[in-house]
Amino acid sequence: MEVNRESARTSGKRRPQRYHSPLRAERAADTRRRIATAALELFTEHGFGGTTVAAIAERAGVAAQTIYATFGTKAAILLALLAQLEEDAGAAEWRDRIAAAGEPAAKLAAFAHWSAAMFTTSKAAITATQDAVGDPAILELRAEADRHRRQALTALIGALADQGALAAGLSRQRAVDRAWMLTSVELYLAATDGCGWADGDYASWLAGLLAHQLLAS
Repeated sequence: MEVNRESARTSGKRRPQRYHSPLRAERAADTRRRIATAALELFTEHGFGGTTVAAIAERAGVAAQTIYATFGTKAAILLALLAQLEEDAGAAEWRDRIAAAGEPAAKLAAFAHWSAAMFTTSKAAITATQDAVGDPAILELRAEADRHRRQALTALIGALADQGALAAGLSRQRAVDRAWMLTSVELYLAATDGCGWADGDYASWLAGLLAHQLLAS
Protein backbone atom coordinates (compact mmCIF):
# COMPACT_ATOMS: atom_id res chain seq x y z
CA MET A 1 0.00 0.00 0.00
CA GLU A 2 1.33 3.43 -0.94
CA VAL A 3 1.58 5.80 1.96
CA ASN A 4 0.79 9.49 1.48
CA ARG A 5 4.19 11.02 2.16
CA GLU A 6 2.80 14.44 3.03
CA SER A 7 0.46 12.89 5.61
CA ALA A 8 3.32 10.87 7.02
CA ARG A 9 5.45 13.97 7.40
CA THR A 10 2.75 16.05 9.07
CA SER A 11 0.88 13.48 11.16
CA GLY A 12 3.51 13.48 13.87
CA LYS A 13 3.75 17.24 14.12
CA ARG A 14 2.18 18.97 17.09
CA ARG A 15 -0.28 21.75 16.40
CA PRO A 16 0.95 25.14 17.62
CA GLN A 17 -0.68 26.16 20.87
CA ARG A 18 -2.32 29.52 21.22
CA TYR A 19 -0.46 31.83 23.53
CA HIS A 20 -2.59 33.35 26.24
CA SER A 21 -1.30 36.64 27.57
CA PRO A 22 -2.84 37.72 30.89
CA LEU A 23 -1.67 41.27 30.22
CA ARG A 24 -3.32 41.34 26.82
CA ALA A 25 -6.55 39.95 28.27
CA GLU A 26 -6.45 42.57 31.03
CA ARG A 27 -5.97 45.35 28.51
CA ALA A 28 -8.84 44.03 26.38
CA ALA A 29 -11.12 43.91 29.42
CA ASP A 30 -10.11 47.46 30.37
CA THR A 31 -10.86 48.66 26.83
CA ARG A 32 -14.25 46.96 26.95
CA ARG A 33 -15.04 48.62 30.30
CA ARG A 34 -14.00 52.07 29.06
CA ILE A 35 -16.17 51.72 25.96
CA ALA A 36 -19.16 50.54 27.99
CA THR A 37 -18.75 53.34 30.55
CA ALA A 38 -18.45 55.98 27.83
CA ALA A 39 -21.47 54.59 26.02
CA LEU A 40 -23.64 54.61 29.16
CA GLU A 41 -22.67 58.21 29.90
CA LEU A 42 -23.50 59.30 26.36
CA PHE A 43 -26.72 57.28 26.20
CA THR A 44 -27.79 58.99 29.43
CA GLU A 45 -26.87 62.45 28.14
CA HIS A 46 -28.10 62.21 24.55
CA GLY A 47 -30.23 59.08 24.29
CA PHE A 48 -29.48 56.02 22.20
CA GLY A 49 -30.43 57.65 18.91
CA GLY A 50 -28.43 60.79 19.64
CA THR A 51 -25.23 58.92 20.41
CA THR A 52 -22.82 57.95 17.64
CA VAL A 53 -20.09 55.35 17.63
CA ALA A 54 -17.62 58.15 16.88
CA ALA A 55 -18.71 59.99 20.04
CA ILE A 56 -18.34 56.83 22.13
CA ALA A 57 -14.88 56.26 20.68
CA GLU A 58 -13.82 59.82 21.49
CA ARG A 59 -15.15 59.61 25.05
CA ALA A 60 -13.50 56.23 25.60
CA GLY A 61 -10.20 57.29 24.03
CA VAL A 62 -10.19 54.55 21.41
CA ALA A 63 -10.61 54.30 17.65
CA ALA A 64 -14.08 53.71 16.25
CA GLN A 65 -12.77 50.52 14.65
CA THR A 66 -11.88 49.25 18.11
CA ILE A 67 -15.54 49.56 19.12
CA TYR A 68 -16.67 47.63 16.05
CA ALA A 69 -14.06 44.95 16.71
CA THR A 70 -14.99 44.71 20.41
CA PHE A 71 -18.79 44.89 20.28
CA GLY A 72 -19.87 45.00 16.66
CA THR A 73 -22.74 47.47 16.90
CA LYS A 74 -24.06 50.23 19.12
CA ALA A 75 -27.01 48.01 20.10
CA ALA A 76 -24.56 45.28 21.13
CA ILE A 77 -22.93 47.74 23.52
CA LEU A 78 -26.30 48.44 25.10
CA LEU A 79 -27.05 44.72 25.35
CA ALA A 80 -23.72 44.12 27.10
CA LEU A 81 -24.43 47.05 29.41
CA LEU A 82 -27.82 45.67 30.42
CA ALA A 83 -26.35 42.21 31.05
CA GLN A 84 -23.63 43.71 33.25
CA LEU A 85 -26.11 45.92 35.08
CA GLU A 86 -28.27 42.88 35.79
CA GLU A 87 -25.30 41.20 37.43
CA ASP A 88 -24.49 44.42 39.29
CA ALA A 89 -28.02 44.26 40.71
CA GLY A 90 -27.11 40.95 42.36
CA ALA A 91 -28.95 38.66 39.95
CA ALA A 92 -27.22 35.50 41.18
CA GLU A 93 -27.97 36.29 44.82
CA TRP A 94 -31.61 37.10 44.05
CA ARG A 95 -32.04 33.86 42.11
CA ASP A 96 -30.76 31.93 45.12
CA ARG A 97 -33.04 33.90 47.43
CA ILE A 98 -36.10 33.20 45.27
CA ALA A 99 -35.28 29.50 45.08
CA ALA A 100 -34.72 29.30 48.85
CA ALA A 101 -38.00 31.01 49.75
CA GLY A 102 -40.43 28.38 50.99
CA GLU A 103 -43.78 30.16 50.96
CA PRO A 104 -45.28 31.03 47.54
CA ALA A 105 -45.92 34.65 48.59
CA ALA A 106 -42.29 34.93 49.73
CA LYS A 107 -41.08 33.71 46.33
CA LEU A 108 -43.18 36.32 44.57
CA ALA A 109 -42.04 39.05 46.97
CA ALA A 110 -38.40 38.15 46.32
CA PHE A 111 -39.00 38.26 42.57
CA ALA A 112 -40.72 41.64 42.90
CA HIS A 113 -37.80 43.10 44.84
CA TRP A 114 -35.31 41.62 42.37
CA SER A 115 -37.25 43.26 39.52
CA ALA A 116 -37.09 46.59 41.32
CA ALA A 117 -33.35 46.23 41.96
CA MET A 118 -32.68 45.28 38.34
CA PHE A 119 -34.78 48.11 36.90
CA THR A 120 -33.23 50.63 39.27
CA THR A 121 -29.67 49.64 38.38
CA SER A 122 -30.48 49.63 34.65
CA LYS A 123 -32.67 52.73 34.66
CA ALA A 124 -30.22 55.03 32.88
CA ALA A 125 -29.75 52.54 30.05
CA ILE A 126 -33.47 51.81 29.86
CA THR A 127 -34.40 55.48 29.74
CA ALA A 128 -31.83 56.08 27.01
CA THR A 129 -33.75 53.77 24.68
CA GLN A 130 -37.07 55.57 25.04
CA ASP A 131 -36.28 57.95 22.16
CA ALA A 132 -35.41 55.09 19.81
CA VAL A 133 -38.52 52.92 20.05
CA GLY A 134 -38.65 52.61 16.25
CA ASP A 135 -35.02 51.54 15.89
CA PRO A 136 -34.91 47.89 14.70
CA ALA A 137 -31.94 47.18 16.97
CA ILE A 138 -33.83 48.51 20.00
CA LEU A 139 -36.94 46.54 19.07
CA GLU A 140 -34.89 43.36 18.92
CA LEU A 141 -33.17 44.25 22.19
CA ARG A 142 -36.52 44.70 23.92
CA ALA A 143 -37.84 41.49 22.41
CA GLU A 144 -34.81 39.62 23.77
CA ALA A 145 -35.31 41.18 27.21
CA ASP A 146 -38.96 40.17 27.18
CA ARG A 147 -38.05 36.59 26.23
CA HIS A 148 -35.50 36.46 29.01
CA ARG A 149 -38.03 37.71 31.57
CA ARG A 150 -40.68 35.25 30.36
CA GLN A 151 -38.22 32.38 30.76
CA ALA A 152 -37.48 33.40 34.34
CA LEU A 153 -41.18 33.72 35.11
CA THR A 154 -41.96 30.36 33.52
CA ALA A 155 -39.53 28.72 35.94
CA LEU A 156 -40.98 30.64 38.89
CA ILE A 157 -44.59 29.83 37.99
CA GLY A 158 -43.63 26.20 37.47
CA ALA A 159 -42.28 26.04 41.00
CA LEU A 160 -45.47 27.61 42.37
CA ALA A 161 -47.65 25.22 40.37
CA ASP A 162 -45.67 22.24 41.69
CA GLN A 163 -46.50 23.48 45.19
CA GLY A 164 -50.18 23.61 44.28
CA ALA A 165 -50.13 27.34 45.02
CA LEU A 166 -51.76 28.77 41.90
CA ALA A 167 -55.30 30.16 42.10
CA ALA A 168 -58.08 27.74 41.21
CA GLY A 169 -58.65 27.52 37.47
CA LEU A 170 -55.48 29.47 36.65
CA SER A 171 -53.32 27.62 34.14
CA ARG A 172 -49.55 27.86 34.17
CA GLN A 173 -49.56 29.66 30.84
CA ARG A 174 -52.10 32.26 31.94
CA ALA A 175 -50.21 32.73 35.22
CA VAL A 176 -47.00 33.40 33.28
CA ASP A 177 -48.86 35.86 31.06
CA ARG A 178 -50.18 37.78 34.07
CA ALA A 179 -46.79 37.89 35.79
CA TRP A 180 -45.06 38.93 32.56
CA MET A 181 -47.40 41.88 32.08
CA LEU A 182 -47.17 42.99 35.69
CA THR A 183 -43.35 42.91 35.81
CA SER A 184 -42.87 45.01 32.66
CA VAL A 185 -40.42 47.89 32.68
CA GLU A 186 -43.21 50.17 31.47
CA LEU A 187 -45.15 49.57 34.68
CA TYR A 188 -42.02 50.25 36.74
CA LEU A 189 -41.40 53.55 34.93
CA ALA A 190 -45.05 54.53 35.30
CA ALA A 191 -44.82 53.98 39.06
CA THR A 192 -41.44 55.58 39.71
CA ASP A 193 -41.25 58.31 37.08
CA GLY A 194 -44.92 58.84 36.40
CA CYS A 195 -46.20 58.67 39.96
CA GLY A 196 -43.01 59.47 41.86
CA TRP A 197 -43.02 56.25 43.88
CA ALA A 198 -39.91 55.10 45.70
CA ASP A 199 -38.43 51.83 44.47
CA GLY A 200 -39.33 50.11 47.74
CA ASP A 201 -42.96 51.19 47.39
CA TYR A 202 -43.06 49.83 43.86
CA ALA A 203 -41.55 46.50 44.94
CA SER A 204 -44.00 46.08 47.83
CA TRP A 205 -46.96 46.98 45.61
CA LEU A 206 -45.80 44.57 42.90
CA ALA A 207 -45.35 41.75 45.42
CA GLY A 208 -48.92 42.20 46.67
CA LEU A 209 -50.30 42.44 43.16
CA LEU A 210 -48.53 39.28 42.02
CA ALA A 211 -49.80 37.36 45.03
CA HIS A 212 -53.36 38.58 44.45
CA GLN A 213 -53.29 37.70 40.74
CA LEU A 214 -51.53 34.33 40.97
CA LEU A 215 -52.03 32.61 44.30
CA ALA A 216 -54.91 30.70 45.81
CA SER A 217 -56.69 32.76 48.44
